[in-house]
Amino acid sequence: MNRDDVRKLFERLNVRGNQIVVHASLSAFGEVEGSAPTVCNALIEAVGDGTILVPAFTYAETLIGLRPGRTVAFHPDLPVSREIGAIAEAFRRVPGVLRSSHPTHSFAAYGRNARDLLSTQRDNNVMGPMKKLNIAQGQLLLLGTTLRTVTAIHLAEERLQVPYLSRRSAIRLNAAGYEERVVLENVPGCSTAFDRLEARLDPAKVLSIPLANGIARKIPVRYLVNLATSALEADPAVFVCEQPDCGSCTAKRDALAGGTRYASSK
Repeated sequence: MNRDDVRKLFERLNVRGNQIVVHASLSAFGEVEGSAPTVCNALIEAVGDGTILVPAFTYAETLIGLRPGRTVAFHPDLPVSREIGAIAEAFRRVPGVLRSSHPTHSFAAYGRNARDLLSTQRDNNVMGPMKKLNIAQGQLLLLGTTLRTVTAIHLAEERLQVPYLSRRSAIRLNAAGYEERVVLENVPGCSTAFDRLEARLDPAKVLSIPLANGIARKIPVRYLVNLATSALEADPAVFVCEQPDCGSCTAKRDALAGGTRYASSK
C-alpha cells in the first residue's frame, strides 16, 4: 500500500473534520511503503481541518516500581512505550505535532484543537484530553486493535470512582533539566478485560472496514464511555482480567473486596 491507498481507507471511515483519538497496529495494514510515517501522514491528510489525538504513553519507562532499576525520567523526546505501537511513535515525530508533559500518560495531538485538548491534562487529571473529546462528541478510531487498547474506557472507571484507581509516582525532567518525582492520582491499571465490551457493542454505532490483516473501526467516544459505565455499574469487577500473573488485576480484586487502594505512593 502507498500513501494514497492508506488515505483512501481513512476517507472510507468519514474522518474529515472529525476530532478523533487513534489506537493503531501497524501490522494490521500489511505492507506499507514508508511504514508508520506513511500511515500518519495519510491520516493527517484524511482528517483535514479536524484534530488527531494519539496516546504517547511512557509508563513502562517512567513509573517508579514497574521495572525496578530501569526507570527513566520523562522528557518531551522520550519514545513512547513499545507496547503503544510504531504508529504512535511515528506520529509524535511528525512536524507540527504537540505533546503533553504528563510523566506516564502523555498524549500527542495535531490539528485545529490540538493545543486546546492537551491543555486539559494535569498530573492529577490524566484523562483530561479524553474528557474534552468525550464532551466534544469525538470519535474513536481503532486501526487493527481491540477495545483493550481504548484509553477512553478508563473514563468510566474515573466517573464511578472505582476503588482500584491508584496513586503512583513517576520521574520527569523539570524545566531546569533536573529530575523530579511526581505523585499521581487516579492512575489507571490493566485494560485487558476491556475486550468484554465487544459483545455489548451495537453494530449500528460502529463503522467498520477491512484492513489487510484486521479491521478498522470508528466508534463515538461518548457511546463507548456510556456503555462502559453501564457495564461497571452492573458489575464492578467487569474490567478485572483473569490472567493469574496480572498483579494489577490481583490488586483490583483486593480493592473491590474492601482492601486499600492497590498502589500507594512509593
